[in-house]
Amino acid sequence: MTTTTTSRPLTFPLQHRPRSQWGLHTILLILLVLTFYPVVLMLLFSVKNNAQFFQQRFVPSFPMHFENYIVAWQSGIAGYMLNSAIYALVSVTLTLAAASLSAYAFARLRFIGKELLFYFIIGLLMIPGILTLVPSFVLMLQLNLLNTRWALWLPYAAGGQAFAIFVLRTFFAGLPEELFESARLDGAGELTILLRITIPLSSAIMGTLALLQVYGVWNDLVWPLTVITDPKLKTVMVGLLTFTGQFRTDFGPLYAGYVIASVPLIILFAFTSRLFIQGLTSGAIKI
Repeated sequence: MTTTTTSRPLTFPLQHRPRSQWGLHTILLILLVLTFYPVVLMLLFSVKNNAQFFQQRFVPSFPMHFENYIVAWQSGIAGYMLNSAIYALVSVTLTLAAASLSAYAFARLRFIGKELLFYFIIGLLMIPGILTLVPSFVLMLQLNLLNTRWALWLPYAAGGQAFAIFVLRTFFAGLPEELFESARLDGAGELTILLRITIPLSSAIMGTLALLQVYGVWNDLVWPLTVITDPKLKTVMVGLLTFTGQFRTDFGPLYAGYVIASVPLIILFAFTSRLFIQGLTSGAIKI
């Protein structure tokens, strides 16, 4: 006895995009436009003279004054950018060096009051940085560090400690305990374990912290303006104020200077974006 079976062709239902996704994409598009709109305006303003800036502010004007970039560069912005790079590099080094030692102690060592002290450090994140402006200025004055590079290096390194310790401690605590036990059995000390095991495994998250510190130092205006008066020591944000006078502001060269000052950060992020995303992802997983 034979049986016949009829096979029906496989049909796949058409997948329609849910209406809710169209709304989500519209919101994301609006946010994208709002994000890039100030950048477009900055580029637009950088090729205007003062007359064009006040008469046709939000539309392109002709002729375009690309010489504003030459004026901005000749104002000494290269030296200011070099100063900002030095401040950022030294402060990042000090911040990560001190924070990694503290975070390792909180994550892998046992001592009395460890949790309470860690909560105090987390509590520092709740204090706005502007509230420490006057005490920090008085401290720098008493240490006779005003108008020196140390007046920027030390406060920047100290200001980045709380967040760096919090992130690194959480990451260090998530590393496998077997790595540390095997290293101790081989006779490695705690400092050796930190330098040869913990830090190499944490390169992504430390790179992310370094990038955030660089952005904060590069874009800071209030603190360098408070403690630095020597033109040779000014940062790029303070140096751009030379285009702003009491009775006249050269808006074209000013915005051209902003464009030039943003180029190093754009290049830095372009070459380290993968490290930045990897650090954020690994930190999120560990947390």
